[in-house]
Amino acid sequence: MERGSRVVRKLWVSLFSAQLAMAGVLLVGSADVLAQDSEGSQGQQETRKTPAMREMVYQRLAKAQECVEKDDYNCAQEELQQLGRIRDLNSYETAQMHYFYAYIYVNQDKYNEAISAYERVLQQPDLPISLEQDAKLALAQLYVQQERYQDGLRMLEEWFKGAENPGTTPYVLKAQIHYQLGQFREGIPAIQRAMEIAREQNRPIEESWYQLLNVFYFELEDYPKVIETLTILANNWPKKEYITQLAGIYGQEGQEDRMLALFEAAYEANWLTRSQELVTLAQLYLQSEVPYKAAALLEKGLQDGTIEGNLQNWRLLSQAWQLAQNHDKAIPALTRAAQMSDDGELSIMLAQSYAQLGRWEECANAAREGLRMGGLSRADQANMLLGNCLAEQKQYDAALTAFQAAARDARDDRARQAARQWIDYVQSEQDRERQLEAARARARG
Repeated sequence: MERGSRVVRKLWVSLFSAQLAMAGVLLVGSADVLAQDSEGSQGQQETRKTPAMREMVYQRLAKAQECVEKDDYNCAQEELQQLGRIRDLNSYETAQMHYFYAYIYVNQDKYNEAISAYERVLQQPDLPISLEQDAKLALAQLYVQQERYQDGLRMLEEWFKGAENPGTTPYVLKAQIHYQLGQFREGIPAIQRAMEIAREQNRPIEESWYQLLNVFYFELEDYPKVIETLTILANNWPKKEYITQLAGIYGQEGQEDRMLALFEAAYEANWLTRSQELVTLAQLYLQSEVPYKAAALLEKGLQDGTIEGNLQNWRLLSQAWQLAQNHDKAIPALTRAAQMSDDGELSIMLAQSYAQLGRWEECANAAREGLRMGGLSRADQANMLLGNCLAEQKQYDAALTAFQAAARDARDDRARQAARQWIDYVQSEQDRERQLEAARARARG
């Protein structure tokens, strides 16, 4: 509200100064007043007969202006009250009095009173066109500031009817009103027209205008236009928010390669500071089949605390190292993740990594822990893994028990057949071991 107050005051000061100067011209008789918009554009051919301002009225307004310049609003209002006691004020004088009241109310942040004063200005007949236009524009902005958006739009449209070559500000205001009303499609032409005027005048297009245009396209789900607008924002005003938003839209549109490139650029610029942003980059590396970069990024972040050390992130790190074929590095991450887990799935994954490294005893221990914790999607495969690790250690009795459990819990014939083949293998190894032991016994006898 404070920023809006400054904008309204700035606008009104310029409008009031212009109107007071005009009042000084209209002191004698009547005049044909050339229409003039708030940005100083002239050239409308319409003229309007308007009453003149008498010297005593002008002097009273000038005294009120002196009071305002001293920030003495009570003094200014007293002068206006004296003016209001004159019974034969003409329409122009009455309008200027209410116009001045509006100025005072704006400076006192009395916006509802200012609105009423402007409305009284517009109720007067035979106004100079410039005064009427200035009052309409100021009133439109006050309506918007008070969140009376429909009234603001209506008054602004009235202003446009009498404006010739309006500048950028009214069109930006119109676009902002459409945004507040949820009229996103209607807001696009207004903000685009502001941009066209700026180009015609060789003036820079403001960042906030592109931001507003981007919001319109996003709300309308016109993602190609969102990409186009965000690209302009990112190129002209390089900021993290534009890079990450653009990357997100690329991902949504299935352009993961461009999404990855932008996230990498943001990372190099030290813009990715939140845990989820870094994890997203790691996931993009994995999707692009660059697991080593994902693992290195996750490991660094988990070690220095920039990535949250939760179950999901430790598990992601272990998967990245596994995909990078570095099982030695996968094991510490899997161990941390398994300790945080409520089920045995990660312990089974840990057992698999131990198996890859031929660490059979640790493999069997991890597999047993996974089976003990439960919650496994494939208990039969976990028992198969346990049986393999035990068989490699020639613990055939325990291995046979594991394979039998795998056959019993098998989900399909293929898994059941595999388990039975291992059972046959272990039993044959047991027979062979017994035969060898018997032969050794005979040799000793």
